[in-house]
Amino acid sequence: MRAASDQARSIIGSGGLNAQWVFDLMYAGERRLQDVPIATGHSLQWDGTRFVTGSGTARVVWADSYARSMAPREVGDWFSPFGGELQVDCLVGGGVFTERIPQGRFVITNVPDVVEARMPWEGQVIHPGESFTLELNDPLVRVQRNDFALPTAPRSTSAWSEVQAISELPVLRNVDDKVLPPLPYEGAREPILQAIFDAMDAWPHVDSAGYLTARPKAWPEPVGELVDVVTAPPSMTSRETHNRVAVTGRTADGKPLYSVREVTEGFLRTRNPDGSPSPFGGSTYSYRADRLTTQQQVDDYADALLRRVARLRSVTREITVPFNPLIEVGDVHIFRGGHVRTQVVRHVGAATVLTVEVPDA
Repeated sequence: MRAASDQARSIIGSGGLNAQWVFDLMYAGERRLQDVPIATGHSLQWDGTRFVTGSGTARVVWADSYARSMAPREVGDWFSPFGGELQVDCLVGGGVFTERIPQGRFVITNVPDVVEARMPWEGQVIHPGESFTLELNDPLVRVQRNDFALPTAPRSTSAWSEVQAISELPVLRNVDDKVLPPLPYEGAREPILQAIFDAMDAWPHVDSAGYLTARPKAWPEPVGELVDVVTAPPSMTSRETHNRVAVTGRTADGKPLYSVREVTEGFLRTRNPDGSPSPFGGSTYSYRADRLTTQQQVDDYADALLRRVARLRSVTREITVPFNPLIEVGDVHIFRGGHVRTQVVRHVGAATVLTVEVPDA
């Protein structure tokens, strides 16, 4: 749950709030523009099932007293997708009260369209108004596109130190550190970073201020109750449920290590007692980590992984509630007497739409 004062929480809970989405334009830590309004209809969302959690588009409508153009046309322009970032916030208030609720730090990755007005004035072409769309992703997109050019030795055995070295992002340490084996890095950074967070039993997550933190895989305590629910239809899928895991590690001298674990009873069993395939069949989750360097480590990880993925995580709900800019991915809420965990957050007009995970039956 995003931080806010008691007064802001009260106004949001009452539903009688005014809300305005704004952004600050940032470059290399410098704030170039402040509190620029985002046009109605942005598509920002946060999806906890993806490595790059935050994404979407924002429309900028620009007109100022000096008829300047801000639409990017070449590398180095302020809104060009070559280093520009947006700090997106939501201003909420009622009456004379206003509070800023930080929503997220985003990297400008594309400017797909520009609509501009041009007119001559005193021998010059001026721009009385224009609009353009910005495609945005959270800063983990930089990790995703930045492979290691050469095999690289780790700087330390500290998980958090390596998170910072690999991501090259500011880090907020919010879970216990772990000791990592000193194995070299090679290829894509994304799976390496995910493996380090796996060792801390967490997922990588960029917070609303742009810091890379850990989102624990264990369910936290509820932050509140979902009330005034408009709709909450359930849906079911078997895509996120597995009944077998195959874990591969590697010894210090390069010998592969294997461990396979599977469910042997219940609805998720892989086979019937007579050896024939079960009605559900097999669904294997494969995991490879060179940082598992002994057979005991591989076996222990396979046992823990099976407990996590062999769960009836098939039920989700899409819950629509009145607009609430405080809810974020990973929040656990009380809903109809049980607990649900937020996977996806998006805001649609005066409503907030959540995709939530329902725990095992």
